Amino acid sequence: MSALLGFARPMRPPAPPPDLTLSELLAHFPGAVVTRFVVILNTARDRALAKQAIERAPAGYAVDIKESKRSDEQNRALWGLLNQIAKQRPHHNGVKMDAELWKCVFMQALGVEMKLLPTLDGDGFFPIGHRSSQLTVSQFSALIEVMLAWCAREGLTINHFYDGRDAGSVKSRPADAA
Repeated sequence: MSALLGFARPMRPPAPPPDLTLSELLAHFPGAVVTRFVVILNTARDRALAKQAIERAPAGYAVDIKESKRSDEQNRALWGLLNQIAKQRPHHNGVKMDAELWKCVFMQALGVEMKLLPTLDGDGFFPIGHRSSQLTVSQFSALIEVMLAWCAREGLTINHFYDGRDAGSVKSRPADAA
């Protein structure tokens, strides 16, 4: 008789209710060691939870208050816009472009730092550092604005791209034509 060996993943408790205090929240995950605690400050309850976390934090822990990273909605808008640009402009200065390459072009236009690394065989270079997931909400908004301004200057037609629904298309117009 043969036996099957399997590895079970540890069972996770169900998600806790959203209105717990920090003590109640930590009690919901017995034995868990908390090394990082992130709270997005949208409501008074969020702020109270952050204050509780600070009060309970061991000596030597750090607090880092910063703007949130880009939202999923912003990311969907970015890729919707990039795909429309890539379809309308498949080449840029003689280079065959796709959405990922257009993202690099616009990130560079925004001033995002990048590095060039040599290829394995040493006959060229490739860029790294264009990670839009690391942009804050306001940086991401600026990126979308740069892209839309360029589309308007170039006369590209951009469809509604925020939620994937087809809301018709709008011909971008140069700023001086408004």
